[in-house]
Amino acid sequence: MMETVNLDTAGFFADPLVAARTAQRPVGYVGLDIPEDILAAPPFHAAHLPWQRDRRTPWADRWLEDSFAGWARCIVEDWADGRYDFMESVVFTRGDDTSQRLYYYLAELQRQGRIGGPRPLIFDTARIRRPSSEKWTVAAVRRLASELGLDDEDLAAGIDAADRRRRILLSIDADRSFASPFYERVARASLFIPAESLPRRSALANPGSAGQVLLAGSSPPDDGLHLAVDAAGWSVAGEACDRNLLRLGSPLRAVSGDPAERIGRQCAANPVGPRSFHDRAADILASVEERGAGAVVFWLYEEDEAIAWDVAACRRALEARGIATLVLARRRWDLSDDPQDDIARFLGSLAA
Repeated sequence: MMETVNLDTAGFFADPLVAARTAQRPVGYVGLDIPEDILAAPPFHAAHLPWQRDRRTPWADRWLEDSFAGWARCIVEDWADGRYDFMESVVFTRGDDTSQRLYYYLAELQRQGRIGGPRPLIFDTARIRRPSSEKWTVAAVRRLASELGLDDEDLAAGIDAADRRRRILLSIDADRSFASPFYERVARASLFIPAESLPRRSALANPGSAGQVLLAGSSPPDDGLHLAVDAAGWSVAGEACDRNLLRLGSPLRAVSGDPAERIGRQCAANPVGPRSFHDRAADILASVEERGAGAVVFWLYEEDEAIAWDVAACRRALEARGIATLVLARRRWDLSDDPQDDIARFLGSLAA
């Protein structure tokens, strides 16, 4: 197991794949609804493909339309540069539009011999809450496991490993006594290293706050939004976006069924992802009540279209409860249009 990493500085994120490059069987993934129970199966080391806010992408710009967010361009540019050549495979989810389109683009570019790199695979999940979707997702789990060479014993070991990670992330999320950016950094770092190597504490103490904010919408590229909330004298009570500390769901060990059935059923019901079919307004209200948030900030980058359809209903529900809400829609994915200033003005007006 890796030593515990230090997330109080930017050092780890300068090269988040360092552990994967020395692992026995490194695999990559793109998308946050791919079952952790498969990704955690020994002897794999799974790491999400990283992104860089200031990455120049001249090669990717030749192939990707404007509808691709900048983080996707970073991945394609790094793929073409050979950054992921050490990986066996990269799994893309169909549960996210950008992820599934990246899969098809990269597979076709490989077929044409324009790029090399690892073998791209697709996880074809179905997210409508009905028996046929659950059956489809269980079959998708079996198919992906077969493509990765995993049997039921491997999946059972993956469930055990993923359950340990679930418990760790749940315990970190339950203690919000540190500065808000710490929790975003832990959630982001968990995409690249096992949760066992994540820190449980931070030197960045919570300075105390005027109130609690729930961050919702798209997953930000880094801790910029969290820093803005803290700078305004508030704290982030939780994150209602895909990349959060609760994204792995509840432990599976005690659930009945063979390993693939257990994994598939939970994946089909998991609300993580823009293509999940659930009542986002009800979930937001539940999170606000559970975490004691007095305000909600929705931040959505322009290319993230799916969640935007639910924002109006969420806003109405929050305003009906008297919860102050700021909607920052159609923003730049890299925070270069300064949403931090909007957050500062919004929270400052609440304190006035």
